[in-house]
Amino acid sequence: MRPALLLLIALPAACGREKAGNASASAYTSDAESSAREDGVAGTNSGSELEAPRLIPATQNQLTLMANGTQPPNPDNLTAYKNMAGDLVNAMIADLYRAGYADSGNFKELGDSVLSDLGGGAGTSSSLDGSKLPQHVDRMQRLIRLYQQTMRKAATPQ
Repeated sequence: MRPALLLLIALPAACGREKAGNASASAYTSDAESSAREDGVAGTNSGSELEAPRLIPATQNQLTLMANGTQPPNPDNLTAYKNMAGDLVNAMIADLYRAGYADSGNFKELGDSVLSDLGGGAGTSSSLDGSKLPQHVDRMQRLIRLYQQTMRKAATPQ
């Protein structure tokens, strides 16, 4: 009798864990407070919060330090910066996609150039040549400005 009573108590709790309509194939979109959960893509972060704005200040600080020579580039710092830059570029692309902006090619091209300056994707050391540092800093700052301008347009009612 006791096991049956325990089963009667546990069954509704286990079945009522998620409300109908919240489920998705993705851990990121389940219970998300956005309309993206209806048409969410598995493996994508489709919440309503933008990802890039929280990463931009640290990246801009690092760019300032590298540009004015306050922090001479060393391999460890450049590798850490390369990983941060890769995260920022991916976050900006995700935010633009989430805001409904299709890339004309300019953003992707500039983002690829920024990452190419650093030696490609994650998992390897940065190969940024010190003589090319000013061009890289300029490209990264242009990419951030392009992102911010586009997101301001997205926020403006039309």
